[in-house]
Amino acid sequence: MSYEPRSRGMRSRRPSTKKLASKAKRMSENQEFAYKEPVSINPQEVASRATNALEHLGTQRFGMPPYSEHFRRWLVDIESVLNEVKTALPETAGEVYTNSVAQLLSAVRTELNNRIGAEDTLSAKVTDLQARLADIERQMMELENEQRSKVHEVKRDSSKSVRRLQGEIDALDAQRLRLLRQETTFLERLFGSRKVRVEEGSRSLNSKRTDLENRTANLQERVGSIRVSYQQRRKPLVDAETTLRRELAELRANSLDDAVEIRKTACDTLRKLISAVVSDPTSQGQEGTDST
Repeated sequence: MSYEPRSRGMRSRRPSTKKLASKAKRMSENQEFAYKEPVSINPQEVASRATNALEHLGTQRFGMPPYSEHFRRWLVDIESVLNEVKTALPETAGEVYTNSVAQLLSAVRTELNNRIGAEDTLSAKVTDLQARLADIERQMMELENEQRSKVHEVKRDSSKSVRRLQGEIDALDAQRLRLLRQETTFLERLFGSRKVRVEEGSRSLNSKRTDLENRTANLQERVGSIRVSYQQRRKPLVDAETTLRRELAELRANSLDDAVEIRKTACDTLRKLISAVVSDPTSQGQEGTDST
C-alpha cells in the first residue's frame, strides 16, 4: 500500500491594511490642512463676549483691603478683553475707537495707580504704627514681669523672717503658759521670782509680736512702693498705647474703597464704544444696499 501525500489547502488570510509611509502621510495631512475653509468671525459675537466680560468686570467687587493687587489684576483683565476685540476685529477698530479706548484706559489706570500709591502709603503707616504698638506692648509686658518678680522676691524674703519670728513667738507663748500652769512654791511666793519670770516672758512675747506687726507692715509698704513705681513707669506706656491705637483706628477708618463706581463707569463706556464700533459699519452697509 503506497502513501500519497495530501495536498495543502489555502489558509484564510485576514484583510490587511498597509500603513502609509511617513512621507505620504505628511503629504496627506498637508493636503487636508490646505483645503480647510477659513473660519469666519462674527463681529456681533465678538462684541457680545466682550461686553459681557466688561459687564462682569464693571460690577466685580473685591474683598478686604488692601486692593492694590486686585486693581492690578483688574487692569490686566480689561486689557485682555480689549486686545481680544482688537485681534478679532482689526479693521473694525478704527482710529477714533482706538484713541477713545486709549484715553479711557489711561485715565482709569492713572486713577487706580493713584489709589495704589495712596494705599501703599497708608499700608506703610499702618505697618509702622503696628510695629510701634508691638514694641509698647513688649515694654509693658517686661515691666509687668519685673514688677511681679520684685514682689515675689520681697514676699519670699519676708516670709522666711516672719516664719522664724512666729516660731519664736509660739515658743515664748508656750513657755509663759507653762509658767502660769505650774504650782507656785513657797520660795517663789516668798521672793516673787515666778511673777518676775512671767512678766519677763510677757514683755518678750509682746516685743516679738510688735516686731512681727512691724515686719508685716514693712512688707506691705515695700510691696506698695514697688506697685507705685510700676504704675508710674507704666503710665507713659499706656498713654502711648492709647494714642497709637487711636491713630491706627483713624487710618483704617480712612482706608480707600475698591473703586467700584470708577471701574463700573469705565466698563460701561467701553461697552458703548465696542457696541458702536461694531454696529455702525453694519448700518452703513445696509444703507448702501438700499440705495442700489
